[in-house]
Parts: sequence; structure tokens; C-alpha cells
Amino acid sequence: MRIEVDTAIIGGGVSGLCAAHYLAQAKGRDSIVLLEASDLPGGTTRTSAEDGYLLDWGPNGFLNREPKTLQWVDDLGISGKLLAANEAAARRFILKNDRLMEILPPPRFLATPLLSLAGRVRLCCEPLIRQKANDDPETIWDFAARRIGREAADMMVGPMVSGVFGGDAHQLSLAHCFPRMAAMEREFGSLFKALLAKKRENSAASPVGPSGVLTTFQEGIGFLPTHAASTLGDRVLTNASVTSVSRANGAFRIHVEDGGEVMSRSVVMAAPAFAAARLLSSMDDALAASLDSIAYAGIAVVCTAFSREAVGHDMNGFGYLVPRNQGKRARGCLWTSSIFPHQAPAGKVLLRTMIGGFTDPGALRLSDSELADIAAHEVHPLLSISGEPELMRIFRHERGIPQYLLHHGECLDAIQNAEKRWPGLVFAGNAYRGVGLNDCVLSAHRAVDALLK
Repeated sequence: MRIEVDTAIIGGGVSGLCAAHYLAQAKGRDSIVLLEASDLPGGTTRTSAEDGYLLDWGPNGFLNREPKTLQWVDDLGISGKLLAANEAAARRFILKNDRLMEILPPPRFLATPLLSLAGRVRLCCEPLIRQKANDDPETIWDFAARRIGREAADMMVGPMVSGVFGGDAHQLSLAHCFPRMAAMEREFGSLFKALLAKKRENSAASPVGPSGVLTTFQEGIGFLPTHAASTLGDRVLTNASVTSVSRANGAFRIHVEDGGEVMSRSVVMAAPAFAAARLLSSMDDALAASLDSIAYAGIAVVCTAFSREAVGHDMNGFGYLVPRNQGKRARGCLWTSSIFPHQAPAGKVLLRTMIGGFTDPGALRLSDSELADIAAHEVHPLLSISGEPELMRIFRHERGIPQYLLHHGECLDAIQNAEKRWPGLVFAGNAYRGVGLNDCVLSAHRAVDALLK
């Protein structure tokens, strides 16, 4: 196989597919080719249908606050298939001392047992805390402990970080994981003041959760990459594992495992950072080293289903997260059939339990039965579940979620410098400026804009 194209996209996850869509739109479909190593596009964004259930492998949706994501969905002609999360599932919980405690909005929060009296008093002192005086890198936990106190950092912020990144708040960079939070302090001097300003702009804004409504498709979130790939037709090549990328005579030579070769004027590198490092090592070892320094967290997603009669809990909520100091291996549990009722048959309960993360790398080495035992011992008692699950599927992601550690800014600088050194090479994906689906779409637009300029 020898192919000559204007642009090759390496990696068929959400970022690569979105970039391919808009490059094909701008330059014509025959001008691009997308190379995906696995047999299906989508990366971790996949959905399996089984016995009336929809089982998401990784992410379960996106927040409908990003216009570019909604525009892509509309361009694909599938806006009519969007489904918003059940509003009744807005309640969120945190596990403390083997009890699920609801995260309440202010002023009711002041009565919550989630924090001790001293912890609540310290949190209320946040508007009095001075603004950070320098630009030194700061972890998420250090920021939270400085502004709202150590107890709130452990019990509230730590679980949120684990839920989003599968990561450790003590090691992740605030500026790169939650840039809006850092900006709130810079602009308003206080998180409380920023939240009040946010409420004045939008009275419906929630102080206890992210803005936007969690949204999926009738067929599950995996429908998005599957449909996006189908619109590109034969321009998407699956089972096309790239072995290396080199530069010759002003063009990029992409070597494929089966002996094939793709020559292209430009490349969108939408593979995970560790894979991109391997592919580019012979061309730019300094760039490869920077890419390889981006850490990843492994995560196991345990999907279990039960009859409603076997679950004693009212299941009125989104699910719960677990602080590290509670001594559990499950990072949290999403109540999927409460969030998206269409993803389970009537009279059934579908759960997604996350096990592992950056602080528990050994979890991915556990057998399926050991992972199932963790769910049974840590989740089932909380929800008053009796009996064995009617269905169980486990999805393992060895390097599933990028971790933006304190040196992440240096990695981004190195990548931007490499894009200048190698005109026509651009990067896209969740390893750089956000791990969510919306971030992947924005990353794709950044890459497309750079090439079109």
C-alpha cells in the first residue's frame, strides 16, 4: 500500500475524527486519510449494546456547553439523536465513613456532615484568604488547601479530581487541569466572589457541579465516533498501525506495520502522547522525550446490572465519588440508569464503578473476579444490593487518562516549538489541553486551524 495525500491523521479517536471531518470539508475528502491502529474508531469513546443495555467503555457523554461540539454534531446530521441527562439525577454524593453524603448547595451546605464544624468554618473564610502573589506552579490540592482548607481539599476537591482525571490532586497542575479555577482567583481574588458573579450572570448556574448538561446519544456516546467515521468512508483505514514517521524532501513519510507507506504534506498527530513519542523518536528525539514524559492513569470500568427489586437504595442521583482517605479502591460509582434511563431496560439498574487511577496502578493487574469482588464489597452494601449482577462487563484502559503534572507546561512548550520546527506537523488529543470530549473537539479545531493557515 502506498498512498499520497495532502494530510494524514494518525489516530482515530474523537480528536482525529473531528480533525478529519473539517479537513475533508475544507480541502476535499480525497485529500485526507485517517490511520487507526485498532479495528474500530473512537479510542475509549465506545458503546456496546447487550441484552437491552448500553455499556459505555469510557466517557459517558459530554457537557452541552461547547458550541464547537454541538456544531460538529449538527454538521454530522445527528443532532436529533442527542439526549440530555435526567434532571432528577442531579444529586451527587461523596462517601464518608461508609455513608453516602449529598453535596448540598449553599447555604444548606453549612449544615452538611461532610465536613467537620472546623472544616466548614475554614471554608467560609475563603473570601478572606489573600490572592496568590506569584506564578509558581501549584498543584490542585495545594490551591484548594490554601483557599478552602485542607479538610475540604481532601473531602471535596480530591474526589472531583479523581472522578475527572483518575488522578491525584497532590500531583496534578491546577493551571493545566482547571485553568478556569486559577483564572477565578486571578480575576476576582476569591472563589466565592467568582461564584457570586457567575450566579449574577446566570441564575441557573450550579455552584456544586460543572456548567452545562451531560448529553449523550440514543445509541450511547460511542455513536458519535462510529457515525463520524462512517461519513468519511474509505478515508478511514482501521488496523493500520503506524510504526514510524519521518521527514523527507519536504514531505512526511508514514510507515505502516504491514509494509505500507503514506506520503503527506502535513500530519495531524492525534495518537496518545506515549504512542506519538514512539512514532516520532527517530525524527525528533527531544520531542519524543517530552511526549513520553506525559503520564497516564489506568482505569477499569466495571459495568453491572441488577433487577430493581434487588437494589434497596432509591437511586435518586448521579452517583458518588470516594476520597482517598476512605481506604477504598473504587474511585466512584455512576448510577447510569438514573442518569440515562434509556441505557437500561425498564425495571433494571445499571451501574458503572471505576477502579484504579493514578494512585492505584496495581488495579489493572487484578483479574475480572477480583475487580468484581471490589465492586461487591465496596459498592453493593452502600446501595443495599442483594444477589449477583444479572450482567457484568469490565472495560480496561491500561493508559486511559492523561495526567497533567506540574511540568506539563514545559511539555506543551516543547510540543509548540516542535510544531514550528516541523511545519505541517500538528498535535491533537486529550493529552495536552483537556481530557474531556469537548476538549478533544477544541484540540481538533486548533490543529485544523493551524494547518489551514
